[in-house]
Amino acid sequence: MAVLKVHVINQRLDTRIAYVNNPEKTLCAGFHSVYGIKDTLTSGFNCSCDEAYSQMLETKELFRKKDKVQGFHFIQSFKPGETTPEQAHQIGCEFIERCFGNDFEVVIGTHTDRAHIHNHIIVNSVSFVDGHKYQSTPATLYELRGISDELCREHGLSVIENPSVKSGKHYAEWKAEKEKRPTMRGMIREDIDVILAQARTIDEFWDMLRGRGYEIRLNERRKYVTIRHPNGERFIRLKSLGDEYTPRQLAARIAAQRGRIGQNIEGIRAQRRQLERRKKYYAGPHTAVPQKRKKLHGFRALYWRYLYMLGKVKKRQAPRRVRGEMLEELKKLERYKKQYYFLRDNRLQTGKDVAMFKDALANEMDILVDRRARLYADRRKTGSDKTAIRAETKKITAELRGLRREQRICDAIQSTAPQISARLDAVSAEQKRVKLRMMGGDQYEPGKRSSRPGIENGTDADRNRSPARGQRGNEHRSPARGSAPQRETGFGKDLY
Repeated sequence: MAVLKVHVINQRLDTRIAYVNNPEKTLCAGFHSVYGIKDTLTSGFNCSCDEAYSQMLETKELFRKKDKVQGFHFIQSFKPGETTPEQAHQIGCEFIERCFGNDFEVVIGTHTDRAHIHNHIIVNSVSFVDGHKYQSTPATLYELRGISDELCREHGLSVIENPSVKSGKHYAEWKAEKEKRPTMRGMIREDIDVILAQARTIDEFWDMLRGRGYEIRLNERRKYVTIRHPNGERFIRLKSLGDEYTPRQLAARIAAQRGRIGQNIEGIRAQRRQLERRKKYYAGPHTAVPQKRKKLHGFRALYWRYLYMLGKVKKRQAPRRVRGEMLEELKKLERYKKQYYFLRDNRLQTGKDVAMFKDALANEMDILVDRRARLYADRRKTGSDKTAIRAETKKITAELRGLRREQRICDAIQSTAPQISARLDAVSAEQKRVKLRMMGGDQYEPGKRSSRPGIENGTDADRNRSPARGQRGNEHRSPARGSAPQRETGFGKDLY
C-alpha cells in the first residue's frame, strides 16, 4: 500500500534536492544506479543526482521560465513492514517512468530513517522537451494515485480500495477552535443543536431557525441548503458544518428523538434556571473584611471594562447578538491586554496622563539620539576605542528600540480608546434591550407610553403615587455635613 502526496516548491529548489539525496537517510551499501549516488537509494531521470539543480536551472533559463513555481515534491509512503527499501525504490522509479520520464527532469530518493519506507520525488516544473510547465490539479493527483495503486498491485502490495475523504477545515477556524474562541460555524452548530432538541418535525425546525434571525435558502431548484447567521456576511452550506448537519441527517435526528422532546425542553429550562441562580456568600463573625480597592477611571477603567466584556464573549456568557458583534474584536484580545498592562504598570489613568508620558518618551529619545550621534563622531576619530564605542552605541540603540515600542503603544491607546468607548456604549444599549425584553416587553422602558389611558409608564403605582407626598420629605432635607456635591460619573466622562 502506498499513499501519495504532493507539495508545490515556490523557492529554494536546491535545498529540496539536497534533502532528497541526503546520504544519511538513503544509505544502502552496494546499491548503485546509473545516474544516482553510489551506496544510496537515489536515482536521476533525464539528469544526474549530483548536478540535478544546475541542469534543472539551465532548462528554466533556456525557456525563460524561472519565476513562480520551481518544482513539485511528491511523497510516496508505504505501509511499515510490507516492502523492502530496494522494492520501494523500484516502484518509485517505475512510477516516474510512467508519469514524467519523457518530459521532465526528476530526482528520487528512498528514505529508510522512519518505520515506514517512503520515496521523495522532485520534478522540475519546466519540461526539457518543449518548455511547457507541469500543472498540478486535484484531477492530475487522483490520476497519479491510480497509477501508484496499479504499480502496488503489480508488486503484490495491498491497496486502499475505497479511501474515505474528509472535508478539510480552514486554518482560521482550526486556530480559533484551538484557542477556544467562538467561530461563526461553531455558533451555527450550537444554535442548530439547541433548536433540534425542541423541534418535532423538520418544518418546525426551519421555522424555529428563522425565528432566531437566520436566513434559509431551501427550494427544489437548489442542490444544497444554505443558511446565514443573523450576524454573518455570507451563506454557508449545511453540509459544510459536518455529516450530522445535512438536511437528511437532521430529519433523521428529529425522528429519533420524538419521544424525548418534552424532556429536552425541560432540560433546557432547568439549565437556564440554574444559570440564573447565584450563590450568595455572607461574611461570618471572624471573616476578614476586604479592603476597598482604588476605583479606576479614565482609560484604565475603559480597558478593564472592555476586557471583562470580551472575556464574557469568549466564555459565551454574553447575549447572542453581542457575541456576533464582538466576534471580530475577540481576535484582538491579546493586543488589548498588552495595552491595559502598559497603562497599569506605568500608572496611567486618563488621556492627559498618556499624552504626558508620550512627551516624556520623546524627550528621552532625543537625548539618546544626540548621545549616539556624538559617539558616532568619536568613532571616526583616529585613536578612539572603537570596540567600547560600538558596545555603547549598541546599548543605546536597544534602549531606543524599547522607547519607540512604548511610543507606538501610546499611539495605539490614543486611537483605540474612542472606538472602544463607542463599542461599549452600543453593547450596553443592546444588553438593556435584552433585559427589557426578558422583563416582559416595552411597557417597562422609560419614556414609553402605556396602552391604558392616563398612565405614563404603564403601572398603577405611578398613577396613584402623589407628587406632593414624594416632595414632602425632601423639602427640608439637606446634604450631610462635609459631603461633596454629587456629580454624574461614568467610563466615558473622565477619559480625556
